[in-house]
Amino acid sequence: MSGLQRRGTDLEPRLDHREARALFLALADEELPAPQAQAVQSHLDDCVECRQGWDRYARTVQRVRTVEREKAPPALASLVVGRVRRQRRFGLRGLYLAHANHRFPVEVLIPLLLAAAVGAFLLMSS
Repeated sequence: MSGLQRRGTDLEPRLDHREARALFLALADEELPAPQAQAVQSHLDDCVECRQGWDRYARTVQRVRTVEREKAPPALASLVVGRVRRQRRFGLRGLYLAHANHRFPVEVLIPLLLAAAVGAFLLMSS
């Protein structure tokens, strides 16, 4: 059930499973406004399946936060930045050119397919 549901005289937001799970990241980072956070908590209180999912998600986030951060070597960082700039500069044209360098030429493919078709025809006719 999505949207608003009438309970007594006040309107209380009710989330379905998909909506609640979509807000897990913001809830873990404490970025949800109070009404939305309350709606997610309310859903978690009522839904065993989503509560189990939230518990697994929260444990995973805690484990990731305990991992020591490593800084990339300067050479790697400059290489990545250079490639991003080059990608932005060429845009779709650069993507087409990269594809053109790695595709199989059609000129070779057509004779191979033709030879396979003639071979299959000769095998079936004999």
